[in-house]
Amino acid sequence: MTISEALNGVLPPGARSASAAGLTDAAQRGEFALQVCPSCGTVQYPVRDVCGHCLHTTLNWRPVADTGVLRATTTLHHSNEAYFRARLPWRIGTVQLDCGPFAIVHLPEGGQADEAVRLSLELDDGGVAVLVARPAP
Repeated sequence: MTISEALNGVLPPGARSASAAGLTDAAQRGEFALQVCPSCGTVQYPVRDVCGHCLHTTLNWRPVADTGVLRATTTLHHSNEAYFRARLPWRIGTVQLDCGPFAIVHLPEGGQADEAVRLSLELDDGGVAVLVARPAP
C-alpha cells in the first residue's frame, strides 16, 4: 500500500474563520475577490473582521486585480499535516498583490522571485478556497 492509498480520504486542513467563507464563495463563482473597506478602499488579506488601515467594521467582498509579483519562494519538505505529507515536496511563495496586500500562495507550476504572477482562488480537495499563483502569460 502506498502512502497515497493509505491516506485515501485524508483532506487538507479545513479550519477557517466564518469571515473566510467569502474566499470559498468567490472561488465557487470563479472570481478573484478579496475584502475591500468601503471607507478607505484598502484591500484586505488575510481575511479580517475590521479594516487593517482605518478599523472600519464593514468589509465588502469585491473582485480585485489578480496580478502581483512573486517576492519569495520556498519548497516544503516536511509537514505535520497528513494531506501535505503525502504530497511533498510542496512549493509555496509570498506574492505582493498589485492591489496591495501580501499573500502566501501555492505554486503548482513553480516560479522565481520577482516574476510577475496571476493569482486565482481555487477549491482544494476539502472544498475550501486557497490562493494559487502561476507565472503571468
